[in-house]
Amino acid sequence: LRLSLGLRSSPGRCRGAGALCCGDIRMAEQPSIYFDSTYRLRVVEEDKFKDTEKLSEECDNFNSKMAKFQETVQKLVDGMNNQAQRIEKAKLKALGQRNRVESEREVRKIKAAEIQSLINEKRALLERLNMQHESLKKVDQEQKAIIEKLGN
Repeated sequence: LRLSLGLRSSPGRCRGAGALCCGDIRMAEQPSIYFDSTYRLRVVEEDKFKDTEKLSEECDNFNSKMAKFQETVQKLVDGMNNQAQRIEKAKLKALGQRNRVESEREVRKIKAAEIQSLINEKRALLERLNMQHESLKKVDQEQKAIIEKLGN
């Protein structure tokens, strides 16, 4: 059942420049009141009201799905950020180990050079001591020879 409200106004009563005039109401659809199947008063038809309710439910469903999607995306982003942090830590650890290996190589080279220098010093000392030993042996032989000559 449809009831029509007869709102009419006479043109020319409103004097606003560019404003919606009450005479424009007749150009728009005239408001109607409806009774639904349970005899309730409605401003819109029962079919349109049901469609509106269905659309509202679908919107709520869509909003809940979007919230779940947003939550899932947030979890994914958080997981990716955590993974990025772990990768960055591993990268820094690997860089530190590489630097430590390179510095260890340099330290070993320096130690090897120090040891080689020490070996060279010891060889020089050995040669000097050997020469001194040979010299002392000569002196000892000469002294023994002098003592033997004097003893004869």
